[in-house]
Amino acid sequence: MVWELISATPSPYARKVRIALQEKGLPFELKTEVPWDNITQTPQYNPLEKLPVLVFNDGTPAVYESHFILEWLEAKHPEPSLLPSTEHLDDRLLVKQIEVVVDGICDALVLAFFEGQRDEDKRSKPWTDRYGCC
Repeated sequence: MVWELISATPSPYARKVRIALQEKGLPFELKTEVPWDNITQTPQYNPLEKLPVLVFNDGTPAVYESHFILEWLEAKHPEPSLLPSTEHLDDRLLVKQIEVVVDGICDALVLAFFEGQRDEDKRSKPWTDRYGCC
């Protein structure tokens, strides 16, 4: 059983899924796509048309969005766990809180990347001033 992880390069969201799959010893093949290209397969798996998407070869419905993929992996393949045990609930909740912050940083990085691709005269000055980028 080899799964397929559809990813965009260099997606930080797909990177955390790749790390989780490797840590859990779950075999997968990486397939790189550009989700806004007209040949993308992403919409057939994710109604939001976003990556990453984890696709299975046994009829299991695909799972998408890195946060949900990680939750799915922990539920379906609990060993080795990537989270502190439920006996250490405060530690587990801290890890989840850190994940929220890291996802927010990833969101900002992606937005900064796309803002930086715009012509300089079309960039949002309030946005670039706030985040100090581009």
